[in-house]
Amino acid sequence: MALLVLLVFQWLGEIGVRAGNIALPGPLLGMLILLLVLTLYDRPLEFLDNASNLLIQNLSLMFIPPSVGAFFLSAQIYQQFPSLLSTILLSTIAAILFMALLIRLLDGTPEDKPD
Repeated sequence: MALLVLLVFQWLGEIGVRAGNIALPGPLLGMLILLLVLTLYDRPLEFLDNASNLLIQNLSLMFIPPSVGAFFLSAQIYQQFPSLLSTILLSTIAAILFMALLIRLLDGTPEDKPD
């Protein structure tokens, strides 16, 4: 049931992107719609929480196909290695900073705590 809910929101995101000509990936828009719905809904949805945690715990499995594909690129991967490495490093730093700011914003703690 929970995977069906996640797929429905992904589908809604795809429809929204195509109908509104939005420059976002459909699954991202779907997850933003899901975030909006969960924010407006009073009770947490346990079944959705369990399925989401299971998917997050096994997220590393999603990186196996691209890793295998990169293995067969051989010479091409060496030419693109500096740009790949810089993209990975910058996006990791940006994601960490964004999450830290988001947690601080959602937590409601002031930036400067008195000692």
